[in-house]
Amino acid sequence: MDHSPSTILNYVRAFLTALRDDLSIYALVAFYAAVGYLFVAGVDQSLFAILADYSRVWAINFLLVVPFCFGVFALTRTVIRIDKRRNLVFRALIKPKRVGRFLAGTVLMVTASLLFSSMFSTIKTGFPLGDGFQFDVAQANIDKAIHFGVDPWRYLYAFAENVWVLRLIELNYNVFWFIFTYFTLYWVVTSPRTSPLRVRYVLTWFLSWIIIGSVMASTWLSAGPAFYGFVTGDTARFGEQMAFLASTAGEPNSAFNFQAYLWHLYDSGQTGIGSGISAFPSMHVGVVTVNALFISEMSRRLAPYVWVYLAFTMMSSVYLGWHYAIDGYVSVITVTAIYWALRKLMPEFARLRWRASGQAAEGVVQNS
Repeated sequence: MDHSPSTILNYVRAFLTALRDDLSIYALVAFYAAVGYLFVAGVDQSLFAILADYSRVWAINFLLVVPFCFGVFALTRTVIRIDKRRNLVFRALIKPKRVGRFLAGTVLMVTASLLFSSMFSTIKTGFPLGDGFQFDVAQANIDKAIHFGVDPWRYLYAFAENVWVLRLIELNYNVFWFIFTYFTLYWVVTSPRTSPLRVRYVLTWFLSWIIIGSVMASTWLSAGPAFYGFVTGDTARFGEQMAFLASTAGEPNSAFNFQAYLWHLYDSGQTGIGSGISAFPSMHVGVVTVNALFISEMSRRLAPYVWVYLAFTMMSSVYLGWHYAIDGYVSVITVTAIYWALRKLMPEFARLRWRASGQAAEGVVQNS
């Protein structure tokens, strides 16, 4: 690589340009953080109480693990190229525009994404400090009514009440879900190939968390089937399901363990990674919906697979007792509405910026 001042300046310019392209994303996160500050101050929550915990997780994942995986993948693809193209591919990997986008995307993940996730969890932890979980009975009853008088988990357990199925679903819900959703987010923010969709994708991602995970969740606050007995006093309705989930207690990725961990944090007033309980609507389903919509837009070949995975995630959320089925249904509808709204509005925003720039340029010409 050429280390001359002009070449280094090209990399600096590419990085700064890439950062500037993401300003609308930073603006949204800053607005959310400012509103979140007012909320957590109003409910006497410690500001950024779990920022240190999230900082360690984000640093490990998005400064080490994920970049390493992407680097190995890129180099492997380069090595297996035929000799005549290998040098061209390697040069493309280290072009200023590509390196600038990679660095800007990584900065976005360890600043804006970190701040957003920490604030989101802090806000969520403060939800039940007011009137508590008031909507579990209503949501569970609606769930039962629209599924022909049967709680949906009973349909799933009728043919899949098996401990090995449980372990597989737990592994997917706690591990593969994170890989699929956050690796996709990282790829979108660091790859020049995604430039036409990047800002719209990331805004859809963050707006889904804000609208579904903060606004709607706090408006219709519920704890979910796993905590139904604690918040309603009715331990029988989901008792059999909880007893089955307890069969993997103590094992890696156990839903029962995570649920016990979250309830301990809530009951003791502590904060930690993932702290805060709210079931309606489902963010697990919501984030997969974001990826399903955008991957379908980018690749018809992959579309059927991501929609099947979305359906599997939705059923898993019910199977594991995290959510009522309506939590997933509402998430899919809401994320789809956000997606189509931004798809319609983003070109309008671009034209408004162009008109403003054009008018400014016209004024300069007239005044010169």
